[in-house]
Amino acid sequence: MLALGLIFVLFFILSTGFSVVAGFVSGGVGLKMVTLVVTQLVSFAGTALFFAYLFYGNPLRHLGMPVVKGMAGKIVAASLILVCLLPMSDWLARLNDAWHLPQSLAALEEKMRSMGEATQAELEVYLGRTDIGALIVNLLVFAFVPAVCEEMVFRGALQRLFCRMLPNPHAAIWLTAAVFSLFHGEIFAFLPRFVLGAALGYLFYYGGSLWINATAHFLNNALAIILLFLGNRGIVDMQLTDSLNAPWYLAVIGLAIAVTIFVFAFLRQKNEKDSTPADNNMSLDDGQ
Repeated sequence: MLALGLIFVLFFILSTGFSVVAGFVSGGVGLKMVTLVVTQLVSFAGTALFFAYLFYGNPLRHLGMPVVKGMAGKIVAASLILVCLLPMSDWLARLNDAWHLPQSLAALEEKMRSMGEATQAELEVYLGRTDIGALIVNLLVFAFVPAVCEEMVFRGALQRLFCRMLPNPHAAIWLTAAVFSLFHGEIFAFLPRFVLGAALGYLFYYGGSLWINATAHFLNNALAIILLFLGNRGIVDMQLTDSLNAPWYLAVIGLAIAVTIFVFAFLRQKNEKDSTPADNNMSLDDGQ
């Protein structure tokens, strides 16, 4: 765990150095987006790959990145699960936003909320263009690269490490989800990311391949970007800060559907797989 943290700090410093150098170059939004990609690739993917190579020798295998049987169907099921969880995520986001720190920490709360607003304003600059080329670039920079890189370090490296350290894999999944959410640095958006992280953790643990949850993560990000793109073009009424205003019962219904899909597409298949001795060597639990 200490080694993973130190490796991340080292690679983060390297990516920050690139960002500082790029900051002296007048490249506009394009250069800033390249910097974001490099930061993701170095800080997250680089950390995960180097950590797995250093301690396990086979990075892709240790990070859980094989192509498994029936993966296409699992990707569809995983994507549907995240879509069904959108009302729950929206309801939790509104609940979370209503949180307040103690009065003695009012200044800190104001600072944290202003930082979140600044992040939203910066995203609007990147995602505000309405041409198809910009949409494709945005999908790559803000959907694909973060999804794959974050899944590599949080689920592929950190969750598997927690599974080795803790006696209960469910504790490892939820602990990883908490770290995943806290790492984004927005306490007033902790709950929806926490639930998303837990869902991705279960998809990884029972799916057998990082590509399943990474693809679902990408499609989750891509859906938001596409809806915002359509909103910017006036096709739908959607802005970056808009809420779905989903009532609690719709959140419960979506959660029930998501759990049902998960049970039939992932849980039952893993239980059947683990009960077959010939297939046990394919279990994600190996090496944990």
